[in-house]
Amino acid sequence: MSTPAEDFDSAVAALYSQLHQSTTPAAALHAAAARRTNTIHDMHTYLQRLGLELNNNADGSNLASANDTQLCSIPPLIVHITGTKGKGSTLSYCESLLRNAYGLTTGMFTSPHLVCIRERIRINGIPISKRVFAEAYWTVRRKLEENSHVMLQQHSENATAAADGNSQRKEDSLPPLPTLPGYFRMLTLMALYTFAHHDSPKVDAILLEVGMGGRYDATNVFEPYHSNNRRILVRGITLIDYDHTRVLGSTLEQIAWEKGGIYVSNKMEKINPNDGGYDKFSNGHDDEQQNREYEDEGAGCNPLFVNGSNTPQVANVLRAIAREEKDSSLQLVEDSYLDSIPELNFHASHQRGNAALALAVCQHAISQYRKQHHNFTTTNGNVTKERISASLTNTFWPGRFHSLTLPSNDKQVVLKLRCDGAHTPISINACISWFQSILTTYRKPIKDHDSIRKVLVFNCGHERNPIPLLHSLHRSGLFDCVYFSRADFERPSAMPKQLLDEWLKEEITTTIEPISGEECAVNYETMCNALKESGIRSSDAYPDSDDMSKSTWQQTLATIWRVLDMYHSQVVEKKADDPSSK
Repeated sequence: MSTPAEDFDSAVAALYSQLHQSTTPAAALHAAAARRTNTIHDMHTYLQRLGLELNNNADGSNLASANDTQLCSIPPLIVHITGTKGKGSTLSYCESLLRNAYGLTTGMFTSPHLVCIRERIRINGIPISKRVFAEAYWTVRRKLEENSHVMLQQHSENATAAADGNSQRKEDSLPPLPTLPGYFRMLTLMALYTFAHHDSPKVDAILLEVGMGGRYDATNVFEPYHSNNRRILVRGITLIDYDHTRVLGSTLEQIAWEKGGIYVSNKMEKINPNDGGYDKFSNGHDDEQQNREYEDEGAGCNPLFVNGSNTPQVANVLRAIAREEKDSSLQLVEDSYLDSIPELNFHASHQRGNAALALAVCQHAISQYRKQHHNFTTTNGNVTKERISASLTNTFWPGRFHSLTLPSNDKQVVLKLRCDGAHTPISINACISWFQSILTTYRKPIKDHDSIRKVLVFNCGHERNPIPLLHSLHRSGLFDCVYFSRADFERPSAMPKQLLDEWLKEEITTTIEPISGEECAVNYETMCNALKESGIRSSDAYPDSDDMSKSTWQQTLATIWRVLDMYHSQVVEKKADDPSSK
């Protein structure tokens, strides 16, 4: 068997191959269900095989196995951000503050990437080179393959104990840990390995964006310790919304519990297949405690910073998690946290909340960092409010409220591209508001500009429900036409490219019945039924599930848009105009 060339292209090809991707839907679902709650243990196994020292005991001693040699220490400051909306933007604000305002060398890991996979791993805000990326992949892979026998031996010992009845742990009955981890775990390992071994310059602070959830995420491997120890870990949670509900849960409280897992200490003991999940947590907190408005408990030495725009229900879940941790507190960060910072300018108004959270996180991080590094002085001199303002205002996160002017051969045609990566109903509405604010900057009302066409170019992955997103965009009435594009390159997915039955029944809007005056929930299925009752029976408008399964994903998106269009024009408007229905 020939050895693959250890270059960048080969590394990317390997990451997208069956080595790191599930091959069938059944395999993907089984693997995800079987190992997700054991992620913390799995990642520690992988990291020890790489010789990376993650955490320290209270006395500063190493937590890694005494048998591990040639350990390489992770940088001393860790910033860990989760949430549903704005976690990438918040982390980019943190990175800019730590680097530009406080003079630290930063390593940042984010997901997903916009254009190139190297964007996920950055040093001082710049994606690592192809050479560094390739070196990280092949070195990590080689080390894991060289130690695969150790992993198999450990699993064999656990399985024997389980078979003999000597173990009650669910993880002992799991299938063997793969020699090479899945796609996101592998990228996380590559990022941590890169940050630990980068010498020119040496990384001072690591900034990590959670991939999904938080509690069982591959990035959730660091322990919180007090400032007299070497490792400083500061956590922040952005706005929590409905997303990945099939995995994280169908309520905001369940999702908040998953996100709040980044705040847990002693993770190896508390986060595992035996932790009881959200049910155990909710049963341990009565309704009165869950529903009580909480109060700020002061900074504490181990605070969890939370975007103040979160609902009281979300905040109460996070506070309950914080109460279980030693010397902890929950800090709600409002937009007003930035009131003393002059001349701030954001592309969209809700970015102010992300920036406020980032500033609170970084100010606490630096205060703890100074306690450990008494000789620390910023390379930029005094950290003034003006310097903080410049660091926040000049932060650029591609694809988020991003405006571009495209070249055109026709001097009479100006192409303006407004890009945003919105992927939940709340973020889509924020994107719509941003676009509307741009339209109001024209000297005359936009409707008077006959030469201006507003075109929507839409794409979303098939693993996400597109119906509520398209509904919000359609309801805005902003666009003259719509195109459904595909990405230039997509990583392999085991999920079929079709609408799921539960998506068809998911409520996307409400409507007022003309006769009763009652508000009724509407979903995609009821829209299609209403069209049929109105005499519209075109199979092209709303094909059955068998026909949809034969369509491309872009054709499926176009079908949804046509249904929304016809429902509005043939059902909603006709009812409104019909005197007999009033």
